[in-house]
Amino acid sequence: MPSIVPIIAVTFLLLASITNGQVTCSSGVGEFALCKCEMSDGSGTIDLSPFADAGGNPTLTTNVGNYDYNVNLCFPIAVGGSCAVTQSSAGCQSRHSDSSEWSMANYGTAGFNVDGSGSVSLQFSGGDDNRRMDIQLICDESKGVNQHEFVYDREENPGYYHYYFKFTSKCACPHKSGVCGKAGGGSSDDDDDGSDPGVVGIVLMVLALVAFITYFVVGAVFLRVKHQKTGTDLIIHKEFWKDFPFLIKDGVMFTLSPCINLYQGRKGGYSNI
Repeated sequence: MPSIVPIIAVTFLLLASITNGQVTCSSGVGEFALCKCEMSDGSGTIDLSPFADAGGNPTLTTNVGNYDYNVNLCFPIAVGGSCAVTQSSAGCQSRHSDSSEWSMANYGTAGFNVDGSGSVSLQFSGGDDNRRMDIQLICDESKGVNQHEFVYDREENPGYYHYYFKFTSKCACPHKSGVCGKAGGGSSDDDDDGSDPGVVGIVLMVLALVAFITYFVVGAVFLRVKHQKTGTDLIIHKEFWKDFPFLIKDGVMFTLSPCINLYQGRKGGYSNI
């Protein structure tokens, strides 16, 4: 019995580690590293790069009461008033009454956090007067890139300047492709690889039909002018097209013959030639 104790202990520890395992979202690398992360549970990559403007224009905006809130993901805000001066602000808070502005966070402090319920948020710090902002990412596959929602949620402990926002979009969902789309143009429901497979298929079918008709028209003209053919003799390769249905039938029967033989209880396989 004592030899079983270590096994039980190890099993308990393994089960405990699995139960308490925390899902994380690790930031990527490259130009958009600050607004992409890969889920540790293998569900995919959250890609917010469609809402990043390298020119420094705010891509997420909302307002509440006397204040406007403007956010640019991945890159610092470079347009506007005092928020743009430092060239490091990820978000700007401005007051209508006197046009005062405050940087809500330093864009370089961006980090993804997954809480115990699995909710993912993008967190920033380092703003004016220690301002901070958390953007909760709410996955909604029905909201395309240009149908997103960005709303002010609350200020935690008013006076401590910790602001919370909610961002709802398909871009807040993990995707295996790691690509959400492009904001500001095109269909908001596209994952946007620049082409539509359905359109490509239709184009190919139209081209094939045109080539098929051209084959018969040019053939008929050739037979009429060159060989003075008339009537059904104007069909190019007439004998082939007469036999074509029977050739298809023979091909289908040859392919299915092993299955037919097996169904009828005879030994399968193709017949020897």
